[in-house]
Amino acid sequence: MNRVILVAAAAAEMAAKVKEVVDAAAAAGVKTAVYKPCANGAEAAAELKEHRSAVLMEKIAADFLQKDFASVDTVVVEGAQGMNDVLAHKFNDDLATALDAKVYCNGEDADLFCPNRIMHCPKCLAKEFAAPAAERKTSQAMFRAGLLLKASKAKKRIVLPEGSEPRTVQAAKLVIDRKIAVPVLVGKKDEIFKVAKEQGVTLPADIEIIEPTAELAEKYVPTLVELRKSKGMTEEQARAALADNVMLATMMLKMGEVDGLVSGAIHSTADTLRPALQVIKCAPGVKSVSSVFFMCMPGKTYIYGDCAINLNPTAEELAGIAMQCDDTAKAFGLPSRVAMLSYSTMNSGKGPDADLVREATKLVKEARPEMLVDGPLQYDAATVESVGSLKAPGSSVAGKATVFVFPSLSAGNIGYKAVQRSAHGTIAIGPMLQGLAKPVNDLSRGALVEDIVYTIALTAVQAG
Repeated sequence: MNRVILVAAAAAEMAAKVKEVVDAAAAAGVKTAVYKPCANGAEAAAELKEHRSAVLMEKIAADFLQKDFASVDTVVVEGAQGMNDVLAHKFNDDLATALDAKVYCNGEDADLFCPNRIMHCPKCLAKEFAAPAAERKTSQAMFRAGLLLKASKAKKRIVLPEGSEPRTVQAAKLVIDRKIAVPVLVGKKDEIFKVAKEQGVTLPADIEIIEPTAELAEKYVPTLVELRKSKGMTEEQARAALADNVMLATMMLKMGEVDGLVSGAIHSTADTLRPALQVIKCAPGVKSVSSVFFMCMPGKTYIYGDCAINLNPTAEELAGIAMQCDDTAKAFGLPSRVAMLSYSTMNSGKGPDADLVREATKLVKEARPEMLVDGPLQYDAATVESVGSLKAPGSSVAGKATVFVFPSLSAGNIGYKAVQRSAHGTIAIGPMLQGLAKPVNDLSRGALVEDIVYTIALTAVQAG
């Protein structure tokens, strides 16, 4: 599937307008399929009135992704029906963004007025089908729906060491209901069920709960001592360490009893990451761990790294972060064009900070000649085609970057939060840790239940 075209027309005209698009595609030798969104008019209108468009679009995106469009070049989508004009316009606009679709609709003066996203006439359709298909953007709705779909197919066991924490209990229930993964809660069974009742959550009777006991911890003592013998760990120290649920869960992951770990709702990043670095350690060939956020804007998804772990990375460490981000983009089905960010574009600025990014870019290109990476690039030169072509002509990344590597933790953390809080409709999913031998992910202590659900899904996909 290369294109999506959404037909915006009155119910009485919908079939005829859909046929116009299908016929135009056939004339150009393009195969099509017709898709009718899963939400009916009344249901969609109700969601829009309740300001739940994001939820509605994710539901439609999930349904869309499960259809078999592999054998067609273009999907023709039936637009809003059964709602008033104001809601119909909102629905069509949001759906076009969610599915990265162009819109075919009625209109006057089509020859004079034909913006990029709107097509008013058969001439527009012919032109569209004659042109090469543009790279499809992954919208927020499509990324989130796709993430849950990938996780559900992976069927991974994810351990949650904060098993009796109220948000974690609620998230575990949602993960089970949506078949996203198999949550394994660490905590006292009675306490977990008590918290669930207090939260109005009915956990299934067979939910997997691991009760931390001295007997259970003893099972992991010999392995932990062996892993930490270079640091002089004794059996007594190992037993003390295993009294912490995060360390206990980390050992479960190390031994292959679970596939991934999510913690941080009531623990600091250090509390989550320290056991992972001590026990799981870095993947082969990786020297340091880093992190990414998936910045899900309404119409596109970017990757930002590193915004949570490395304070002031060296050129070598920055190069490693860039390559880890490249791997992550590909693992999650996103295009990878990596911008090494700085206050300078190419050779326009001088100073040690710009030189650091310049050296890191050189190291990446030497290590991975096939990787699309460039820098130093200012953010506007990386994202705006006109600016990129002016400041970095000939660059394979400038103006169309999808992955952004910040030069320091300060820049990265400020950057992602500025976009998250200022760009309307943007959701930041993460941080997701990169570079560990097995997936461990950290939550913000202010995480919402939904944040925990998506972090579990990320971890399941990483484990896949």
